[in-house]
Amino acid sequence: MPMTSPIPVLQGDQSTELRSMGEELLLRRPHDELRIPLAAIARIRVERRVVTVELTAPAGIEPTVYRIEDVSRAAADAFADAVNAALPARTAGEDAADGSALVTTRTLGSPDEDDEDGPEPVPLFVKGAAVVVGVGLAALSAFVGVATEHVGRGVAVLLVGGVGALFAFGVVSALWTLWENWYLSRHGITVDATQAWLDGQVSYVYTDTTGKTHTHPESVEDETIRVAYSPRKPRKAILCQGWGHQVKGLFVVLFLLALASPAVYGAYALASPAFGG
Repeated sequence: MPMTSPIPVLQGDQSTELRSMGEELLLRRPHDELRIPLAAIARIRVERRVVTVELTAPAGIEPTVYRIEDVSRAAADAFADAVNAALPARTAGEDAADGSALVTTRTLGSPDEDDEDGPEPVPLFVKGAAVVVGVGLAALSAFVGVATEHVGRGVAVLLVGGVGALFAFGVVSALWTLWENWYLSRHGITVDATQAWLDGQVSYVYTDTTGKTHTHPESVEDETIRVAYSPRKPRKAILCQGWGHQVKGLFVVLFLLALASPAVYGAYALASPAFGG
């Protein structure tokens, strides 16, 4: 049975989190993550619902402090007592080192950050195709209504054709996702992503080959997952899954295709009289 730490995890405002990791503290904030060794900490102070981590500093130098606010008072007291008791002993008169030099910071990516490689091809393709199909259906509907002198038939073409187009786009998107998952899991770069609390929700953080950190939103309970990404677009990663997931995706494609086919054929049957069919 895995052992869990008795030291509580502090959850603060603005998606901040402070936890003990043995010989260091992990402070997670919306856009960065700080690892603070116990050797760099002078003390932990609690004032109402605010916890302050005060670092060591040479005499005459203002110490660096980190604050996490709006935490549970009971959890804060327990956290401060446990961490202060675990701090390394220091002899009287010992000249303290600059604790901030021991802190390591990692910048966390955001799903909304700009991607230097440009927009993803699938959304751009879908948007463009949706505009073309929408305009085409509207024009076809108007033509059928005029040619058959039956406005209702033209409206029916627009409605039935729109349903068919919607399911057809679903088929295309599902097929693209299947291909992308298959390709990246075999030809992409596979790395481990670890859980992180960002913007009020659990995400997974991974680092690409350039050292840049990205987030991957995923709703699983594992502390670590395996993701794969393209070197050209490291910001977008897929969750590595087995053949079972691919088979499920194929069934989704077939289901959407079964819904799209009669709708598309129905639109064709309604429009054909306008062309002498």
